[in-house]
Amino acid sequence: MQGTMLSQTIATDSLVTITFAIAVFGAVSMFGDQEQRQLNGGLIVFLAVAAFDALAVLVDLWEARGPLLWIGRLEPVVIFLYGPSIYLYVLRVTGKTPPFRRAALLYAGPMAVALPLFGAAAMLPRDVQVAMVASLPMPDSVEGERAAALMIAMQASFVAITFGFLVACWRVLDDNLRRVGSLFSSIEDRTLNWLRVVIVLIFFAWMQAALQPLLAGFYETGGWSDAVDAGVTLSWVAILVYFGIRQHSALQEPAPRARSLPGDDEVPEKYARSALSADRMRQLGDRMTHLMQRDALHRDPSLSLRRLAEHVGASPNYVSQTLNDHLGVSFFDFVNGFRVDEAEQLMRTTDRTFTEIALDVGFNSRSTFNSAVRKHRGTSPTALRKR
Repeated sequence: MQGTMLSQTIATDSLVTITFAIAVFGAVSMFGDQEQRQLNGGLIVFLAVAAFDALAVLVDLWEARGPLLWIGRLEPVVIFLYGPSIYLYVLRVTGKTPPFRRAALLYAGPMAVALPLFGAAAMLPRDVQVAMVASLPMPDSVEGERAAALMIAMQASFVAITFGFLVACWRVLDDNLRRVGSLFSSIEDRTLNWLRVVIVLIFFAWMQAALQPLLAGFYETGGWSDAVDAGVTLSWVAILVYFGIRQHSALQEPAPRARSLPGDDEVPEKYARSALSADRMRQLGDRMTHLMQRDALHRDPSLSLRRLAEHVGASPNYVSQTLNDHLGVSFFDFVNGFRVDEAEQLMRTTDRTFTEIALDVGFNSRSTFNSAVRKHRGTSPTALRKR
């Protein structure tokens, strides 16, 4: 029995220590690079909070609550920064960087909830504060009942605020998916699907941690459940660091590009003031189709709406309006239609592999090629070749 408990403690301790190290490494690495510091400001704060959170867990595991009680007391306040930090990162990486005042308000809101609760807890006797930090049984007193009520209020507030920010992140990612499809012909590294995975992991990890005091009466906490929680936390911290260091802005123009133009990161939303007539849209549509076929522009995996507009000799706004209103497709689907046409021809006339064909016609990956073939032909590449 003692051997099992020792193994559980070692596993939890090791996982939390690794999480702390990775979070510190990620935050320091991004902060040390000026370009990443501008893009990943919210993520840096998020990882710093994760490091502090892991440190508070280690203090509890090492039973060093006496001299380091302040860490445990601050943790319920610091973790309220998780929500606005991840939300600001999602905004920035999707090209929706908010002004400084709005960013400050996003942080100020959760703090306005957390600080009064923290102040009330700081007024409690020291032994009650230790019980709160270490999740020990509360003393049977007025102060103990007050501490229990404060803990429930903190947990409920954290869950509500965090859930709101995670939902907002998901909506921004959905909007980003629509926008990149209107701007780029290859969106594999712009969909930010890895962030969706992180959001799901974070949601379940935080919900379990926040509801743990309420669930303690239904099942036994501690032991291997703590190790599992630590493993889940390590997973989303590692994913954030690994992809966060490599992720560029989803609306960044692909290289090589020596210059940028006004509105590169903007997607045309409305055409109410456009002077583009139906006849002009038909002419632009015919010209786009002709140039795509003649010059095989679709073979360029970095082809963007702006580059196509330069080939056509029209504004990106006009090209986008023609695609949406006249042809009824997004830029992404428009280009992939030509790629699938050429890929089908190569499948009929050659014995080349699907991966080779996919790369030759402009796709960046086999998975995107498979999805495009299914969307435009209603079947898989294998079935299409057999036909």
